[in-house]
Amino acid sequence: MILRITTLILFIQITLLACASGWSYHDKQFVFLEERTQAFSNFSGNLKDAQTYNEIYMDYERRAKKENINEWSKQLDQTLSSKEIEEIVYKRKNLEKVKNKEILDYLSFVKKQEKLVTNNYYYNKEKNEKKIDVDLLINEASKKIDSIKSSYLKLRYFYLTLRLAHYKNKQALDIYDKYSYLLKEQKQTIVKDWIHALYAGILVKDKQTVLGVYEFTKLLNKDRINWHLSFYNFHHINSNELWHELYSISKNKDEKTKLYALRALNTNSNIIEELENIRALDKNSKWYDFILYRQLLYTQHYFDEHKLYERDFQTKKYITYLESVKKEDMYLVHLSLAYFYLYDKQIQKAEELSQRLTKEYNNHETQTLSYVIYLNTLKKVDYNTENVIYEKMSKLLKNKEHKSHSIHDYTFVILTKLYKKQKDKFKTLLSKSINYLDSNSFDLESIEKLQVFSNTKKQSKLEEYFQNKYLEEKHIITNDKQIILSKNLKKAYTKILINNLKFKEALEVNSTYLSEKIKFNPFNVKIKGNNRSGKQYTYTVKEFLEKLLVIKNELKKNPNSIMDNYLYANALYNLSYFGNSNILSVVYRSVYSFPHKNLELKKINDSIKYYKKAINHSTKAEFKAKITYMLAKSELVLFDINNSKKINYYNNQENSYEVDRLWRYMKSNIYKDYIKKGYGKYFDKLEENYSNTKYYKELIKECANLKTYQREKN
Repeated sequence: MILRITTLILFIQITLLACASGWSYHDKQFVFLEERTQAFSNFSGNLKDAQTYNEIYMDYERRAKKENINEWSKQLDQTLSSKEIEEIVYKRKNLEKVKNKEILDYLSFVKKQEKLVTNNYYYNKEKNEKKIDVDLLINEASKKIDSIKSSYLKLRYFYLTLRLAHYKNKQALDIYDKYSYLLKEQKQTIVKDWIHALYAGILVKDKQTVLGVYEFTKLLNKDRINWHLSFYNFHHINSNELWHELYSISKNKDEKTKLYALRALNTNSNIIEELENIRALDKNSKWYDFILYRQLLYTQHYFDEHKLYERDFQTKKYITYLESVKKEDMYLVHLSLAYFYLYDKQIQKAEELSQRLTKEYNNHETQTLSYVIYLNTLKKVDYNTENVIYEKMSKLLKNKEHKSHSIHDYTFVILTKLYKKQKDKFKTLLSKSINYLDSNSFDLESIEKLQVFSNTKKQSKLEEYFQNKYLEEKHIITNDKQIILSKNLKKAYTKILINNLKFKEALEVNSTYLSEKIKFNPFNVKIKGNNRSGKQYTYTVKEFLEKLLVIKNELKKNPNSIMDNYLYANALYNLSYFGNSNILSVVYRSVYSFPHKNLELKKINDSIKYYKKAINHSTKAEFKAKITYMLAKSELVLFDINNSKKINYYNNQENSYEVDRLWRYMKSNIYKDYIKKGYGKYFDKLEENYSNTKYYKELIKECANLKTYQREKN
C-alpha cells in the first residue's frame, strides 16, 4: 500500500540524473557523531544519487511494513503473530485465521484493485485491465466507506479509492473532498500519511504545483512515515517565481525555514547562505541545526584512511562563519567548530571548545570528540599512555546505545601509526590486525614473538586487550614449550612453520588444521606449470608432514637414494608459490604475488639440490628426462623470483612480490631477457640429451615455456 507508480517515476528520474556516489553515513570509514532522528539527517551526501535514494526508499518500505503490521495487529486484537499478519495482509494467505467478515471483504477488495496500482514488470497490464472496470471498483469502495462501521477500514477504503482515482485519472480531487472528513479523527495512523502524499501528488497532477509541493513539504518530519517524498518532489519548484509563490503561502516561521532547509538538501546549494536565511527568520530554528549537522556529518570523511574521494570541504570558510554565530542553543555550532578546528590543525582551539562542551553537556558525543582530539595529539605511546587510551576507549564503548565501531577502530588506526613511527613492528602488527586477523601478515619471527608475549606479564591494560584478542587457553605441546594462540593463529603458525620447512615443529603445534585433506599430491609433478591434476589427494596435512619426515630420515641413512631425493625435491617445489600445494605454506594464496622472497628462493634452491642428487644416481633415460624438466622449471622459477618486483597493494602486507612473467608468459622479450641473463641450460639439456625419449615428445607438445624458449633461442 505505497505510492509505487510515483516512486518508480522518481527512481527513473534520479537514476538518470545521478552522478557518482556522494558521502552518506555509511560511506565513511569513521563517524563519531550520534545519529539524529530527524528525516534525512543521517544522509550527508547527494540525495539524488541512485544508491542513496534506494537506501532511503528501502528503509521506508521496511518501516512502513512494520508500522502497517503493528496497526493490523491491534485491529486483530493482537491474536496473530507479525509473520501471520504479513502473510494475510500482503499475500492474502491463511485467510481462514481472520474471523471478521468486514476485514475479509476488505482484503478481497485489496486483491482486486492491486493489479491496477502495482507496478510489476512481468504483469501484462493491458490484457488484465480490460477485465477490471475502474469505475466499478471506485464505486464499490465508496459504498464500503458509507456503509461499514469500522473507522479503521473506512480510512483504508478511502486510501484505496483515492489511489485508484489518482492513478486512473478519475476525479481524485472530488473523492478527496468528499471523504477528507475522515482525516479529522485525532488518532495518528500510517494511512493518513499515505493519503496526505496522494493528495499532494493529485494537486501537482492537477497543475496546482505550488500547493501540491507545499503539501509534500509537510511530510518533512520525523513523525511522518513517508518523509522522503518531501524532498523528492521539491524539484517541481524550479523557478524564482514558483519559489516566491511557495514561500508566500507558507503560514509560519517553521514552514518558511523548512523551505530553506529543503533547498539546502540539494548538493549544489550554498549551505552557509541557507543557514543565514534560516537564522534571519528564526535563529533558534531546528532546521538550522538540521542543516549544520548534515554538513558536520559530511566532513567526517576527514578521518578516513583511504583516499577514494576528493576532500574539498571549505573548512576555513566554515570556521570564520561559525565563529560569528550567536544563538540560544550553541551546542551544534560549538561541536562543529571543534571538529573544524581539528581538521584545520588548530588543536588548542579544538581542545578548549571540547572541554567547554564536555563541561556543559557531558554526553557521549562530546566525550567522543574529546577522545578523538586526544588521539590526534599523541606523539608517542608508552605503557602509561596505553592505560589511558584503554580506559578512555572502554568507557566510551560501554554506551550500549552507541553501536558504531568507529571509536574502537580509529583507536587502533592511530596506534598503528604511532607504533610504526616508534619502529615497534610487533605492536604495529597487533594493532593493524585488531579487527581482521590477517594471518598472512605474520611471519615466523612475529608469531613466535606472540607466543613469548602470551607468557609474559602484561605491562598495560591495552596489552591485556591484545592478549584477549589473539590468545586462548594454554595447550601443552612439549615439556618445555607451550602455545596459547587462538585457533586461527594456530593454523597460521602451522603454515608458517611449513613455509619455513620446519615440518616436525609444524606437527607439534597440534592444530586442527592438520586433519584437513590436501587437494593435490605434493609428491607428484606434471608437465603443467603448477603440477596439478584433476585427481584429488587423500592425504591429510598431518600424514603429508609425517611422510616428509620419514623421507628426510631415509635420506640421512642413504643420501644417494634416488626416489627419496626425487620425492623430497618434488615436495619442496610444490610447497613454493609455483607448485601445486603452495596453500599449505601460506594462509591465503594470492594469484598475483607471493610473500617472503628469501623463503621462495630457499625452497627452489633446495629442490634443485635434491633433484641433482636424484639425476646423478639415476640410469633410466625417461626418468632423467622428467627430472631434467623439473630442473628446467626450477631454473625458470629462479629467474621469476630474482626478477620479481616488490609491490604494496592497498591494505596488503608490506613484503609482497609480483612476477613479471605471470602476466606475460608468452611474450618473447621476457624469454630474450631469460636467455640474455644466462638461464636455460636445462631446457638445452632436455633437447640435447633426451629428445628421443617419450617424455620429451609429450613435453614438446604440451609445454609452452619450452617451445617459446626454443623459438627465441633459435
